[in-house]
Amino acid sequence: MRNKGFALALSLQRLGISSLVCLMLTVGAAKRAGAQEIEPYDFVPLPAGTNLAIGYYAYGHNTDFNVARGSTIKGSGVEINVGIARYVHYVEIAGHPAGFQIIQAFGSLSGAHIDGQRLGSAFGAQNTVLSAFIWPYVNTATKTNVITTGFIAPPDGTYDKQSAINLGDNRWRGTFQLGLSQGLTDNLAFDAAFDVQFYGDNDSYVPGNRRLSQDPTYRAQLWANWRWNPAFSTSLGYEGFFGGSQQVDGFFAGSKTEIQRIRANAALFLTPRLQTMLELNHDVHVVGGFKQEFGTTLRVVYVF
Repeated sequence: MRNKGFALALSLQRLGISSLVCLMLTVGAAKRAGAQEIEPYDFVPLPAGTNLAIGYYAYGHNTDFNVARGSTIKGSGVEINVGIARYVHYVEIAGHPAGFQIIQAFGSLSGAHIDGQRLGSAFGAQNTVLSAFIWPYVNTATKTNVITTGFIAPPDGTYDKQSAINLGDNRWRGTFQLGLSQGLTDNLAFDAAFDVQFYGDNDSYVPGNRRLSQDPTYRAQLWANWRWNPAFSTSLGYEGFFGGSQQVDGFFAGSKTEIQRIRANAALFLTPRLQTMLELNHDVHVVGGFKQEFGTTLRVVYVF
């Protein structure tokens, strides 16, 4: 077993740094524009029959590449530009608010480099995300809403095993999320979410068709919201990723999903049917990937 591990490490070394980090870049793009990332008041149910057409633009300036159980490599970075189209439809099931949604992200990873080695760029689509959700408990008197959501993403995104970086990741992903929206006063409320994401194997990882597997990723999110008036609100938030260690042919690959992030948000209804939102965020701690020094998300929601 020891000789096999040494042979694998030597093989990966010959492939170069670019092959070692291609899934780190892929996962980094996904988790910075993921379908499971919540925004303030997302967990407040809307009437059955309501539809949402949502568009996002997410940008991330990433630096300081960290190898888990290793060192942080300065002089590294990647620029992430991602657009997301999302459709949400609300229904009622057995007296409970519910619904379904479909999310498609697309965009680019550009200027990727680690320790002076350039890794190229990637353009295309991430895996399509299909999702269904239901509120098992809603109490309008106490402003309490509890939601459960399931997500599944088939491996239909853009992927090339010869490329150092990709938008898709050539594997199935599934997520279960539990969320809470709690109003405290007419102005003050908070949102909280916990989710766990499971990964299938990528059996075409880098030239040579090695098998990449990944442990589940756990995530906690929290927003504290202040509604200044019916049209305008601001929020401060936290997002933390944990776990997600990756293995290549059963041996640890130096990557995991461990991030601590702070967020700030402002949202404005321009009309009763049209909302705009701006988020700014910053990673304060990262293990096993790039650190996002600055990120922003612009969202536009149309209700019909």
